[in-house]
Amino acid sequence: MIPTFLALWGWLEYNDFFWTDYQELTARQQKIFEWNSKTGEAGLIHVFSSHFSDEHYAFPRQKVARVKLFRNHLIGSTLAGRTLKTNKIDSLIKFCNNPGNFNWGETTWGLNESEYFLRFYNSSGKVIGKLYLCLDCGMTASEPFCPAMKFGGLSSTGLEKIKRFIDDKGNWNTISP
Repeated sequence: MIPTFLALWGWLEYNDFFWTDYQELTARQQKIFEWNSKTGEAGLIHVFSSHFSDEHYAFPRQKVARVKLFRNHLIGSTLAGRTLKTNKIDSLIKFCNNPGNFNWGETTWGLNESEYFLRFYNSSGKVIGKLYLCLDCGMTASEPFCPAMKFGGLSSTGLEKIKRFIDDKGNWNTISP
């Protein structure tokens, strides 16, 4: 009974089940970004590009009070993470919303392949955004969706920047629960 409870708790915690407040797109907004067989990939790229600087679609669409970095392991990953220094939050948000850090490449990978994930919190402690990072394969996935991240592939510049950002011990406060 206890192992089942712990496994269930781990899964719920990993998926932020109890404490999310994502500002997802409305059905009408989602439709804008859907594949259209008439216009194909070029049309989809045009739609994404036309919304790069639109604040309605910026990541994570809320004021961020805290960011934590976790290793991506199903069991126990959320028990130990690094907290981003408050004065570094804006630079991370700018990274996420800069289309130059992302490319249009194919993004067939699974979230379980990512080495890290970042949780973005509002001042109430709710998770308002999540970013998975696969540094080995150069892919990302975000919740909520952001067109500036294109299809989720990191550009070579973006990959180098985020690796340096994560590795820079001066960006992080402590290891904390």
